[in-house]
Amino acid sequence: LAANDREGLERMGRYLARPPIATDRLSRRPDGSFELLFKRPWRDGTTAMIFTAHELMERLCALVPRPRAHLVRYHGVLAPAFAARAQIVPKAIPDAEAAVARSLAPEGVEAPRGPGRLPWASLLWRVFRKDALQCERCDGRMEIVAAVLRAGAITRVLDHMGLPSAVPGFHPARPPPQLDLPFDDGGSGFEADPPAPDDYTT
Repeated sequence: LAANDREGLERMGRYLARPPIATDRLSRRPDGSFELLFKRPWRDGTTAMIFTAHELMERLCALVPRPRAHLVRYHGVLAPAFAARAQIVPKAIPDAEAAVARSLAPEGVEAPRGPGRLPWASLLWRVFRKDALQCERCDGRMEIVAAVLRAGAITRVLDHMGLPSAVPGFHPARPPPQLDLPFDDGGSGFEADPPAPDDYTT
């Protein structure tokens, strides 16, 4: 969430603070018990369940995970006690090797140290090993001054550079090429469904 996204922050807060049971489906009966309505009736026609206060607390406590327990369990090769886990799970890169790997990236295309989106120049370098900030004329370093987003401005820039600015059009749909074959031409010797060989006849 962005720092100024107040609506998203409220939605996230409501999601994290939501109760385990929808309060609009839980009601208290005159005798002190609690009635929990189902979203959909069961096959036998049951639409709700009635709990005492103690029974309701027991059901809610069962939903709370144990402390310091993982909610996601892995089995097989991904299990933490797998015998060959050290040969499968990649090892952490030491700080010295990580520094060397970062130094291989040109200036301006290295990954940011903090969390966030990677710049487009970093993505091009990571995928294609293409340094988009290197000038093709003088091999110097370029800086991003602005991003052109409006269609009219993009057209003017491309026209000034002598590049095509028109959007390529789509070709009209055509029928399958099989329809152009001479199926009805008896003199061509072509048979769409030739008869079976003599070896397979009975």
